[in-house]
Amino acid sequence: MSAKVLCVEDDNEILELQANILRRLGYQPLTAGDGLLAFEIIQEQQPDAIILDIMLPGCDGLELARRIRRTKATCHIPIAFVTARSESIDFRNGFQSGGQIYLAKPFTISALQVAVESLLGSKARPKSTAKNRSAPARKNTSRIASLFSTT
Repeated sequence: MSAKVLCVEDDNEILELQANILRRLGYQPLTAGDGLLAFEIIQEQQPDAIILDIMLPGCDGLELARRIRRTKATCHIPIAFVTARSESIDFRNGFQSGGQIYLAKPFTISALQVAVESLLGSKARPKSTAKNRSAPARKNTSRIASLFSTT
């Protein structure tokens, strides 16, 4: 079974793009549009890794990361921040709240792939297949996809 990766993003188009990229890479994406829903999903589904935005409704990403780290059942789950916040203080806050990786938007598909692979290590890394490499993204993500490089 492939690794479950939770994407937490309040922009639905970016969330769908992240999920499509992860699916294409062979992972099982889970999605949440706010921090409170994300914490429920984390407790119920126990994802193998989390891709987390900082600016979220309900509970921001930094607070969510701190909650994840304080909770015995979830403290082991690795976190990567993928966010538009790109000042040095934002990076510091991300790492101090429990993130292992910090990617500033716009991100590349390969950067997201490397981030997820780094979070997971050898655990549940999907085998590369021609189907995974060539699966097209959904058509309605074209506006967002143009914001992100494909290399």
